[in-house]
Amino acid sequence: MRPILFRDEIKVKKVLLYHLYIALLALLPFFTAMLAGFIGKCLNCNINEAGTDQCVRAGIAFGNVLNPLAVTGWLLVITLPIGVIATVILIIIAVHDTIYHTRR
Repeated sequence: MRPILFRDEIKVKKVLLYHLYIALLALLPFFTAMLAGFIGKCLNCNINEAGTDQCVRAGIAFGNVLNPLAVTGWLLVITLPIGVIATVILIIIAVHDTIYHTRR
């Protein structure tokens, strides 16, 4: 059996980096929602999913920007399962290729 994804042993050792990249992409909506909540708390703004609050500070309306950022947290419902599936597939491929390289 030939290696599926990692053609040499050096690439197999980079699997952890690939897992971190998948985790970052899967959790990115969570980080944006937390950032919106943090900025909203710092500016003392009311951020909720029902609608936007004007939240005018220093002549700038932050409500129209913070509300969509907070709602992107729902995207986690899609990205988290995709990230878990991608991680499981990558683990299976890495184990297969590691077994291939150790037998060679």
